[in-house]
This record gives sequence, structure tokens and C-alpha cells, in this order.
Amino acid sequence: MDYRIYITSLLLLMAAFLGCSSSEKTVSETENMVQEETQPDERISLNINEAVYFDFFKYDTTWTGELTVYTLNAEGEKVVQSEYVSAQDSSWNDFDLFVDFLKLYQIQPQNEIDGWVPDSGQLPRRVYSFEVFDGDTTRSYSYQDPENDLRDYWEAQNLLTFVTFVQNDLRWVEK
Repeated sequence: MDYRIYITSLLLLMAAFLGCSSSEKTVSETENMVQEETQPDERISLNINEAVYFDFFKYDTTWTGELTVYTLNAEGEKVVQSEYVSAQDSSWNDFDLFVDFLKLYQIQPQNEIDGWVPDSGQLPRRVYSFEVFDGDTTRSYSYQDPENDLRDYWEAQNLLTFVTFVQNDLRWVEK
């Protein structure tokens, strides 16, 4: 009789274990599906001097953004100073046109521009780091003090035009 209870308990335990692992698989599959559904169609990340971070996301035809500003606390640790999200207003209507017109997905890294020579005499004052995802490919590039190259390179002009646009023309609201 003890033998039957042992076998029954073992079978119930195995059934419970199989049921749990099966539900874990389903949860994992569901999480993957949700992550795939929430992946943006396009994405642009811009970081300025490791202190100001802009993240832009395009879902269908609508762009939204997040802006995070960091500062250093008394211990010298990087902490969030303020967080903003894109305002739901008309200032965002032309964002897609700016991205296309400024060719943000085609800009090459500064060090790959024909004829560009770094200014090795001083440390850069401003570093702009981009990561762009056009729906198929993710690319990264950065520029050091692009204002020095405005006259010579369209890439520097377009990059700074974009930075000016997102800082001055887009409206942000506190998170």
C-alpha cells in the first residue's frame, strides 16, 4: 500500500513539474512575441558627452522620444538629473522628414570621411555618438567637435542641424 502512495505521489509530482515547465515555455514564448511586437520600426539614439541622451522610436508612422539628462553627484557618480518624453503635439509632425532629409542613416563615422583629419592638439569639447536602426540594420558612429568641420563636410552640417532641431524645435514634457 505504501508502494502505491509512493508511485501516485511521484506521478503527481512529475505531472506538476511538467505542467510548470510547459507554462514557463509558454510565458517565455509570450515574452518573446511581446518583445518582437514592441520593437520599433526605426530607432535613433543620440548621446552628447555621456551626459544627454536622446532616444527616438518610430512605430508605424509615428515618432516618439525620450530625453534623459545626467549629472554628477557629490561623490562623482553619474545620476539622472531629469527625464522627459516627447510632447504629443505638432512639433513632432516633421521629425520623419528631418531624419530622411538629413540622411541620418547614411552618415558615415567621422574617421571614415575622405580627407578628415582629427585635431590632435586638444581634447574634444563635444562628442556626439549615434546609434541608428533603419528597420534592417543597426549602425553606430560618432563625431568629435563637428562644428569645426561645418564648412567642409555635409555630414557634420547634417548632424548639427539634427541636434539643433531636437534641442530647440521639439517639445518635451517631464516624465
